[in-house]
Amino acid sequence: MSKKNAIEALVDEVLDGTNLDLRVDDFQLQENLETREVRINCNVHHNKTGEKVTIEGHGVGIVDAFFQGIIGIYSQEFSSLETIRFNDLEVKASIDKSRQGSLSDSMAEVILAVANSDGKIFLFSKQSQSITGSCIRAVLRAAEFFVNTERAVIAVYKALEHAKEAGRHDSIARYTAQLATLVEATSYSEVIDRIRRESLEPPRQ
Repeated sequence: MSKKNAIEALVDEVLDGTNLDLRVDDFQLQENLETREVRINCNVHHNKTGEKVTIEGHGVGIVDAFFQGIIGIYSQEFSSLETIRFNDLEVKASIDKSRQGSLSDSMAEVILAVANSDGKIFLFSKQSQSITGSCIRAVLRAAEFFVNTERAVIAVYKALEHAKEAGRHDSIARYTAQLATLVEATSYSEVIDRIRRESLEPPRQ
Protein backbone atom coordinates (compact mmCIF):
# COMPACT_ATOMS: atom_id res chain seq x y z
CA MET A 1 0.00 0.00 0.00
CA SER A 2 1.38 3.43 -0.95
CA LYS A 3 1.94 6.10 1.69
CA LYS A 4 -0.95 8.17 0.33
CA ASN A 5 -3.30 5.16 0.32
CA ALA A 6 -2.29 4.28 3.88
CA ILE A 7 -3.07 7.82 5.03
CA GLU A 8 -6.41 7.84 3.22
CA ALA A 9 -7.39 4.49 4.72
CA LEU A 10 -6.58 5.72 8.23
CA VAL A 11 -8.40 9.01 7.65
CA ASP A 12 -11.49 7.08 6.54
CA GLU A 13 -11.29 4.97 9.69
CA VAL A 14 -10.89 7.98 12.01
CA LEU A 15 -13.49 10.24 10.40
CA ASP A 16 -15.95 7.36 9.97
CA GLY A 17 -18.02 8.79 7.11
CA THR A 18 -17.72 12.48 8.03
CA ASN A 19 -15.02 13.23 5.42
CA LEU A 20 -15.20 16.43 3.43
CA ASP A 21 -16.41 15.02 0.09
CA LEU A 22 -17.25 17.64 -2.55
CA ARG A 23 -18.72 17.16 -6.02
CA VAL A 24 -18.56 19.73 -8.82
CA ASP A 25 -21.95 20.77 -10.24
CA ASP A 26 -20.87 23.41 -12.76
CA PHE A 27 -18.36 26.19 -13.23
CA GLN A 28 -17.74 29.37 -15.20
CA LEU A 29 -14.35 30.62 -16.34
CA GLN A 30 -13.02 33.92 -17.58
CA GLU A 31 -9.48 33.93 -18.92
CA ASN A 32 -7.32 36.76 -20.18
CA LEU A 33 -4.96 35.08 -22.64
CA GLU A 34 -2.53 38.02 -22.56
CA THR A 35 -2.09 38.16 -18.78
CA ARG A 36 -3.04 34.49 -18.19
CA GLU A 37 -5.29 35.59 -15.35
CA VAL A 38 -8.22 33.27 -14.76
CA ARG A 39 -11.37 33.89 -12.76
CA ILE A 40 -13.49 30.93 -11.74
CA ASN A 41 -16.93 30.57 -10.21
CA CYS A 42 -17.52 26.92 -9.30
CA ASN A 43 -20.61 25.44 -7.67
CA VAL A 44 -20.03 22.29 -5.62
CA HIS A 45 -22.05 20.27 -3.15
CA HIS A 46 -21.21 18.02 -0.21
CA ASN A 47 -21.76 14.47 -1.39
CA LYS A 48 -23.08 13.33 1.99
CA THR A 49 -25.10 16.33 3.23
CA GLY A 50 -26.06 17.97 -0.07
CA GLU A 51 -24.92 21.36 1.25
CA LYS A 52 -24.00 23.67 -1.64
CA VAL A 53 -20.88 25.84 -1.74
CA THR A 54 -19.73 28.36 -4.34
CA ILE A 55 -15.97 28.60 -4.77
CA GLU A 56 -14.76 31.82 -6.36
CA GLY A 57 -11.13 32.55 -7.05
CA HIS A 58 -8.67 34.17 -9.41
CA GLY A 59 -5.05 33.51 -10.24
CA VAL A 60 -2.60 32.68 -13.00
CA GLY A 61 -4.13 29.67 -14.71
CA ILE A 62 -7.02 27.42 -13.75
CA VAL A 63 -5.20 25.45 -11.03
CA ASP A 64 -4.01 28.58 -9.22
CA ALA A 65 -7.36 30.33 -9.55
CA PHE A 66 -9.38 27.41 -8.21
CA PHE A 67 -6.98 26.68 -5.37
CA GLN A 68 -7.00 30.33 -4.29
CA GLY A 69 -10.78 30.07 -4.11
CA ILE A 70 -10.50 26.98 -1.90
CA ILE A 71 -7.95 28.75 0.30
CA GLY A 72 -10.35 31.65 0.73
CA ILE A 73 -13.05 29.35 2.11
CA TYR A 74 -11.21 26.65 4.04
CA SER A 75 -7.71 27.82 5.07
CA GLN A 76 -8.82 29.75 8.16
CA GLU A 77 -10.15 26.51 9.65
CA PHE A 78 -7.64 24.17 8.01
CA SER A 79 -4.25 25.84 8.08
CA SER A 80 -2.45 22.92 6.41
CA LEU A 81 -3.79 24.17 3.06
CA GLU A 82 -1.40 27.11 3.37
CA THR A 83 1.62 24.80 3.57
CA ILE A 84 1.20 22.80 0.34
CA ARG A 85 2.56 23.73 -3.08
CA PHE A 86 1.65 22.50 -6.57
CA ASN A 87 4.75 20.91 -8.00
CA ASP A 88 3.73 19.63 -11.44
CA LEU A 89 0.75 19.13 -13.73
CA GLU A 90 0.59 16.48 -16.45
CA VAL A 91 -2.17 15.89 -19.00
CA LYS A 92 -2.49 12.56 -20.78
CA ALA A 93 -4.94 11.78 -23.57
CA SER A 94 -6.46 8.29 -23.68
CA ILE A 95 -6.87 7.96 -27.44
CA ASP A 96 -8.00 4.35 -27.16
CA LYS A 97 -11.14 5.47 -25.30
CA SER A 98 -12.32 7.81 -28.06
CA ARG A 99 -15.67 7.03 -29.68
CA GLN A 100 -15.23 9.32 -32.68
CA GLY A 101 -13.03 8.87 -35.70
CA SER A 102 -11.58 12.35 -35.20
CA LEU A 103 -10.51 11.39 -31.64
CA SER A 104 -11.77 14.80 -30.49
CA ASP A 105 -13.74 13.17 -27.68
CA SER A 106 -10.73 11.38 -26.17
CA MET A 107 -10.56 11.06 -22.39
CA ALA A 108 -8.05 13.36 -20.72
CA GLU A 109 -6.30 12.40 -17.50
CA VAL A 110 -4.88 15.22 -15.37
CA ILE A 111 -2.19 14.22 -12.87
CA LEU A 112 -1.45 16.85 -10.23
CA ALA A 113 1.70 16.60 -8.11
CA VAL A 114 1.46 18.38 -4.75
CA ALA A 115 4.41 18.96 -2.42
CA ASN A 116 3.79 19.13 1.31
CA SER A 117 5.69 21.23 3.82
CA ASP A 118 8.49 18.63 3.92
CA GLY A 119 8.78 18.47 0.14
CA LYS A 120 7.14 15.03 -0.12
CA ILE A 121 5.12 14.60 -3.30
CA PHE A 122 1.54 13.32 -3.44
CA LEU A 123 -0.22 12.62 -6.74
CA PHE A 124 -3.88 13.30 -7.46
CA SER A 125 -5.50 12.41 -10.77
CA LYS A 126 -8.83 12.76 -12.51
CA GLN A 127 -9.98 11.57 -15.93
CA SER A 128 -12.79 12.95 -18.07
CA GLN A 129 -13.43 14.33 -21.55
CA SER A 130 -12.87 17.85 -20.21
CA ILE A 131 -9.29 18.87 -19.44
CA THR A 132 -10.56 21.86 -17.45
CA GLY A 133 -13.03 19.71 -15.54
CA SER A 134 -10.32 17.17 -14.75
CA CYS A 135 -8.04 19.96 -13.48
CA ILE A 136 -10.74 21.30 -11.18
CA ARG A 137 -11.57 17.86 -9.80
CA ALA A 138 -7.89 16.99 -9.24
CA VAL A 139 -7.35 20.22 -7.28
CA LEU A 140 -10.49 19.47 -5.27
CA ARG A 141 -9.26 15.96 -4.43
CA ALA A 142 -5.92 17.37 -3.27
CA ALA A 143 -7.62 19.94 -1.02
CA GLU A 144 -9.92 17.28 0.44
CA PHE A 145 -6.95 15.02 1.18
CA PHE A 146 -5.18 17.65 3.28
CA VAL A 147 -8.35 18.96 4.95
CA ASN A 148 -9.50 15.47 5.93
CA THR A 149 -6.04 14.50 7.15
CA GLU A 150 -5.90 17.61 9.31
CA ARG A 151 -9.31 16.77 10.78
CA ALA A 152 -8.11 13.25 11.51
CA VAL A 153 -4.96 14.60 13.19
CA ILE A 154 -7.13 16.74 15.49
CA ALA A 155 -9.38 13.79 16.38
CA VAL A 156 -6.48 11.40 17.05
CA TYR A 157 -4.49 13.99 19.03
CA LYS A 158 -7.47 14.67 21.31
CA ALA A 159 -8.03 10.92 21.76
CA LEU A 160 -4.34 10.52 22.62
CA GLU A 161 -4.51 13.23 25.27
CA HIS A 162 -7.58 11.59 26.84
CA ALA A 163 -5.81 8.21 26.80
CA LYS A 164 -2.81 9.74 28.59
CA GLU A 165 -5.05 11.25 31.25
CA ALA A 166 -6.74 7.88 31.77
CA GLY A 167 -3.46 5.97 31.77
CA ARG A 168 -4.61 3.69 28.93
CA HIS A 169 -1.24 2.54 27.64
CA ASP A 170 -2.60 0.33 24.84
CA SER A 171 -4.62 3.26 23.45
CA ILE A 172 -1.64 5.59 23.82
CA ALA A 173 0.46 3.28 21.65
CA ARG A 174 -2.29 2.98 19.01
CA TYR A 175 -2.98 6.71 18.76
CA THR A 176 0.74 7.54 18.70
CA ALA A 177 1.19 5.16 15.75
CA GLN A 178 -1.80 6.70 13.98
CA LEU A 179 -0.40 10.21 14.42
CA ALA A 180 2.93 9.06 13.01
CA THR A 181 1.12 7.92 9.85
CA LEU A 182 -1.02 11.04 9.51
CA VAL A 183 1.81 13.54 9.89
CA GLU A 184 3.44 12.02 6.82
CA ALA A 185 0.96 14.16 4.85
CA THR A 186 2.35 17.46 6.11
CA SER A 187 3.40 19.28 9.27
CA TYR A 188 0.54 19.73 11.70
CA SER A 189 2.56 21.36 14.49
CA GLU A 190 0.59 24.59 14.11
CA VAL A 191 -2.67 22.65 14.35
CA ILE A 192 -1.57 20.88 17.52
CA ASP A 193 -0.32 24.15 19.03
CA ARG A 194 -3.76 25.64 18.35
CA ILE A 195 -5.48 22.73 20.10
CA ARG A 196 -3.22 23.19 23.12
CA ARG A 197 -3.94 26.92 23.28
CA GLU A 198 -7.67 26.30 23.05
CA SER A 199 -7.51 23.75 25.86
CA LEU A 200 -5.90 26.39 28.10
CA GLU A 201 -8.48 29.06 27.37
CA PRO A 202 -11.11 29.58 30.10
CA PRO A 203 -14.64 28.49 29.12
CA ARG A 204 -16.83 31.20 27.72
CA GLN A 205 -19.58 32.50 29.99
